[in-house]
Amino acid sequence: MGNINIFDLLITASGIYLVYTAIAMKRNGELKTGVIISKDIDVNKIRDKEGFIRYMFGKALILGILAVAVGLLGIFNTRWNGPEYLSLIGVGGYLAVLVFFGVASSKAKKMFIDPHES
Repeated sequence: MGNINIFDLLITASGIYLVYTAIAMKRNGELKTGVIISKDIDVNKIRDKEGFIRYMFGKALILGILAVAVGLLGIFNTRWNGPEYLSLIGVGGYLAVLVFFGVASSKAKKMFIDPHES
């Protein structure tokens, strides 16, 4: 039996935290900086906070769930000496969704946070 990879644990934990943050954001309308929104952004200056939450909620939830799945896949795969390609497929899919999330975050920033130029 193999050891558990610390990176798999970190990916799983970050996924759980992202799911928690997305649900909390949707429930009480509060944005946590450093998770879904950059630390350098003043959340009080967001033009359309509800629109931002609607736009980012599903994307953050999917990324969090996928992070948990990839982390658990890696843990189980390492623990029971599964084929390495399973972990690689999981990480590849996670990275693709992470890129999608980054693009969506950038788009959300332009749509809901940055001031419109007149």
